[in-house]
Amino acid sequence: MPSKTVRRMLILFLSFFIMLFIAEFTVRKVNPQITFISAKTLTFDCFAKDDLLPFTLQKNYSCTMMYYLGDFNTKASLNSQGYRGREFSPEKRPGVKRILVLGDSVTFGHGVADEFTYPFQTEKILHNDSLENIEVINAGYAAGFSPDSYYLYLKERGLKLKPDIVLIGLFVLNDINDFSETVWEKIDNEGLPLKISSCCKTVDWKIIRNKHFSIKYRYPILRDSHLFILLIDTLQKKFGWFGDPAYLLTKGEQRHGCVLQPSCIHIFYPEETKLKKTLSAIKKITDENQIKMALVMIPGDMQLYSAAASKYNSPYRAEPGNENFIQKRLAEFFNSAGITYLDLYKVFDQERGRGYPYFVNDAHLNNLGNQLTAEAIVTFLKERNYLNN
Repeated sequence: MPSKTVRRMLILFLSFFIMLFIAEFTVRKVNPQITFISAKTLTFDCFAKDDLLPFTLQKNYSCTMMYYLGDFNTKASLNSQGYRGREFSPEKRPGVKRILVLGDSVTFGHGVADEFTYPFQTEKILHNDSLENIEVINAGYAAGFSPDSYYLYLKERGLKLKPDIVLIGLFVLNDINDFSETVWEKIDNEGLPLKISSCCKTVDWKIIRNKHFSIKYRYPILRDSHLFILLIDTLQKKFGWFGDPAYLLTKGEQRHGCVLQPSCIHIFYPEETKLKKTLSAIKKITDENQIKMALVMIPGDMQLYSAAASKYNSPYRAEPGNENFIQKRLAEFFNSAGITYLDLYKVFDQERGRGYPYFVNDAHLNNLGNQLTAEAIVTFLKERNYLNN
């Protein structure tokens, strides 16, 4: 028989855990918190660590894309090689003309189903035009998220797919900014990256998170307790205890939209210089391998619709009357470097009558925006004879 002291201790512990259980149950019902599981559910969970790039995509996986304000809640299918969409053979079949599309979340098709991404729609339109020998591979996010990672991906992996055409989706709203996040850990004799990482983010649990992680989400089991999270939040607010380190923010995140203003672009001269360097390197690689290359400049919503700027927590706006300043600035470089490009700002401006091409609250292209992009790409490729043998 256990002693009275032991029995009392057991009763005390049992009572304590019953009280915790009741408190946890009460908080869940009365004042539910954002636990780690619920936060993860609201986060894009497609990512994997990578030896060369800041991240890449999972393989053989279906990930969730959900926006908390209700713009979308859909799935993205990743094939056995870590690309979005259907399976394809790494070895190009005889007679096939292969288009490899590089880009970030816009090219990946964040927020839309597989069949509505602009790479998928591009292939569909071409097949409907009896060009069924053309294969379009969506390397959005598989090649990282910034033009320097597109370069390194193409050099080390993309060329093995034997593309005939390389298209680069350049989202002008952040693709210059993104260079403020990437770190070139190793460089070659020409000053180009051999390994790229992120200054401020890392991949955990298939999501990208800030390297400074909130204390309430650090500990397994506790991070999914509504009571624990409420306790930490209360102690932080009332007494300043358990304060979290400030999130690591890049210059691009702090000055989102700055590149759209002539009076602000000078802040990003170093990043713009890296952009030009890596795009020139991509052109050199494609020329040496007899691959046709083109840039697709994708505009930000606030450039075409001034009211869209309210969705961003930033004071920077496109300059009235000069909304496409950054496209014109980049076009000067592209023309001097002999880089062929498609400017979608003009296309979207001309097609306003067809509807709003972005999500209402999120910044990405909706189904219509992806459709407009695909149609413009097909027209562009045909006009420049990119599809001829």
